[in-house]
Amino acid sequence: MTKNNIWKISIVVVCLLLVGALATSLGIFAHRVNELGKELGAVYDSAYYQTLDGLGDLENKLKKVQVASLPKTQKTLLEESYVDCEVITSHLGRLNNEEFDSQKIMKFINQLGGFSCYLARKLPYENITTNENTKLLKLTEVVSALHKAFSEAGEAVALGGNLYNTLNKGIETLSGVYDAFDQTTVEYPEMIYDGPFSDGLLDRETKFLKDKEEISESTALERVKAFYTEAESGGEVKGAIPSYLFNVSDGVVEISKSGGYVVEIVREQQEGEASLTKEQAIGAGKGFLENVGYTGLEAVWVSINESIAYINFAYVKDGIIYYPDLIKVKISLMDGSVIGLDAQNFLYNHVERNLSGEVGNVSDLEFKEGFEPLVKRRALIPTEWNTELEVYEVAGRYDGAFYYIYYDVKTLEEIKVMRVIKDDLQGELIV
Repeated sequence: MTKNNIWKISIVVVCLLLVGALATSLGIFAHRVNELGKELGAVYDSAYYQTLDGLGDLENKLKKVQVASLPKTQKTLLEESYVDCEVITSHLGRLNNEEFDSQKIMKFINQLGGFSCYLARKLPYENITTNENTKLLKLTEVVSALHKAFSEAGEAVALGGNLYNTLNKGIETLSGVYDAFDQTTVEYPEMIYDGPFSDGLLDRETKFLKDKEEISESTALERVKAFYTEAESGGEVKGAIPSYLFNVSDGVVEISKSGGYVVEIVREQQEGEASLTKEQAIGAGKGFLENVGYTGLEAVWVSINESIAYINFAYVKDGIIYYPDLIKVKISLMDGSVIGLDAQNFLYNHVERNLSGEVGNVSDLEFKEGFEPLVKRRALIPTEWNTELEVYEVAGRYDGAFYYIYYDVKTLEEIKVMRVIKDDLQGELIV
């Protein structure tokens, strides 16, 4: 059986499990369905139950990974977990509400999906390490806490509570989701296939949106309809980036109140065969970004996974890559449509900077014997101290593997080394 068929079967199995679990949940709460439908409407109703069932299914698979002894079995479970994460994220996007901002949970699920995909790729050729297994256990604990919190919210509804009010007012039944997430310490692995510095800096003010004029919901809706003809209001998001949420036919779109920029897009990927090349996917992504007002961006990282291209676009000026100013885009290789977008790094960090200071000569850089440098260029990178550092980025090969090495642009001191994980679906830096 081909790898493509395995993924298709995984998706079908997940969908069947979701349908079965959904039917069970609806049976348990049958005496509240009519009232709940009136309170939530179709969007919240479906999104809640499918998120609940998805979390339960994901928790079950992750716990099975710990028991499975064969790498082949672990690989299958992790591949299915990755698909579960994709499905859960799409439903979580529809649960955004004025008092319920699901972005933190969506980010966690996305990171878990990425980690599951990484582990599945290395199996069965290389076993899961003790350190990786420890991290997976911690992530599983968070999933269990999230599933419990969502389940308890449903139980409150079954007893006569109002889930719609719970979402709007942020009462305890669902605020426990945030408690479970915030109080669980998880050291996320830094995974190169997601692109260099993909997390950026998110702990500061939204510099790009500062002093931008606030737009109305109707204006934001018109902007969404410029690229999704069928769209309707889904409420507001009161997070670090106050936004309007809109439901489209197969997902959600978030537009910032300040300036009216696309903050996030989450859409479901339809099943089908890839027909676009990597270059065509990059062109489609860049064209979309320019159409919605994001200019000066170039693709700096591409990872192909079946019929989806994951592309990181960074701001580039005078040949310098600004990694803090990053926008992540998911492109369907079936038709070139944007099925995912995350512009938070760009919105937080993008400002015009002056990097005209004196720099060391790139030709004076010293490399380990045997390292073959292929690309040398200047870049600005985020640091763990929530600052920015100007560097030389050197990409090259050593002992059959591909590396990125970063040097302080003034002192030429080596400050960071990153390694590309080799597999059939590895990402590539666009040069």
